[in-house]
Amino acid sequence: MSTKKVLGKNTEKIKNKQVLIVGVGGLGCTVANLLARVGIKLIVVDHDIVDDTNLERQILYDKNDLLKSKVSCVKEKLSQFTEIKSINEELVEKNIQKIISKNIDLVIDCTDNVKTRLLINKYCNKNKINWIYSGAVSNIGAIFFVDNKNNSPCYECLQQNKDGETSCEIGVLNSIVVMIASMTTNIAINYLVNGKIEDKLLRINFNDNTLMKINVKKNVDCKTCSKK
Repeated sequence: MSTKKVLGKNTEKIKNKQVLIVGVGGLGCTVANLLARVGIKLIVVDHDIVDDTNLERQILYDKNDLLKSKVSCVKEKLSQFTEIKSINEELVEKNIQKIISKNIDLVIDCTDNVKTRLLINKYCNKNKINWIYSGAVSNIGAIFFVDNKNNSPCYECLQQNKDGETSCEIGVLNSIVVMIASMTTNIAINYLVNGKIEDKLLRINFNDNTLMKINVKKNVDCKTCSKK
């Protein structure tokens, strides 16, 4: 049974949605691939180029894409399925207002970068834009939906100034990347189609093949989302 049959009458509804993906490395290019094929309009943001160390886990790219910008490759390969706008820039404080407009339905973080995530968190909280944090390092991955429209705990409540290791530093399994990207896509589609929100942190561990759903408490002293 095709994806469109599963979505049924929501197939046309979902084509009116627009998602912004920040970072189109391993997670981002896979999320973009899956969302594009169900017809969701995309904006992809990244300033990186494809190199040969990416090909093991960044499964949208191949050797013909080496030294090309990642966003141009995404647009070239996926425009046959949906509208795609590519932005070949690093998301920073100076351009975030230009890149993340208030009419975007959802932002998905796939950056592997705490500094950028904190920037997204602050901007989206201020402008009441919902977003998904997704990350994978080694053989462990995590996903957290930040519901700014209903004053949920934010990424900073979860992160609390911790600086974890990144996939660039210690590597990441391609299988955990695909798993996290698939689950992130599913969470995004459920939200875009029927407003269903996953309110727990999902943590997947491929060491022992476990999935944990963890309650995240709002930090009353949070610098981003606390009323203080």
